Amino acid sequence: MTEQIKKILDLNRLAYDTVRQNCRAGMTEADIKNLIASTCKCDEFTGDFVAGIRSGAIEGDATDYVLKKGDCLILDLQFCLDGIWTDTTRTFFIGEPSSKQLLAYNAVLLAKSVAEKTLKAGTSACGIHRAMSSGFGKYQKYFPHHAGHRFGEQPFMQPQFLPENTGVLEAGMTVTLEPGIYFENNFGIRVEDNYLITENGFLNLFDYTTKIKDFVL
Repeated sequence: MTEQIKKILDLNRLAYDTVRQNCRAGMTEADIKNLIASTCKCDEFTGDFVAGIRSGAIEGDATDYVLKKGDCLILDLQFCLDGIWTDTTRTFFIGEPSSKQLLAYNAVLLAKSVAEKTLKAGTSACGIHRAMSSGFGKYQKYFPHHAGHRFGEQPFMQPQFLPENTGVLEAGMTVTLEPGIYFENNFGIRVEDNYLITENGFLNLFDYTTKIKDFVL
């Protein structure tokens, strides 16, 4: 299944490349979803397409909201081929990010890096959540959801990385890490990568750039 996931992740890469090359202020969330759907051919396609203050509400399908300068755009993309799913997220900026957006983005990347250190067989779901939460520092109160989850036969599978979940990782599992920061009625930022769990660590299956400069439209 891992090789199939790697193949499908090429669609995630193509989608983000397409957005980076073609999307600008004045387009709608629906325009962007339709562009991705027409470019990335698969069996099933879903996800979150939220910009502006909608990004601060975490999730949602595309609407006719028009992107404007200063907006964040969260694209959480899930593609399926032959019954296998992937699940990745990148956040884009319409124009240069503000200082608050830049600080929040860096905090998300730091939290992901801290959580990555826990990824290996035998680690508990709650332990991953605890590590990610600690990595957020002062932004911890703006991180309201799970730290990630298993995926493969479905885009969202157990164990889900939550404080009360004592399920453990096993070698061969494919999982996500999904740190996010959300300011209600303002903006949100999320980054999500996909990993293969091994006995002693992990392999990042989606080594796509997370440098903020690559996501300024």
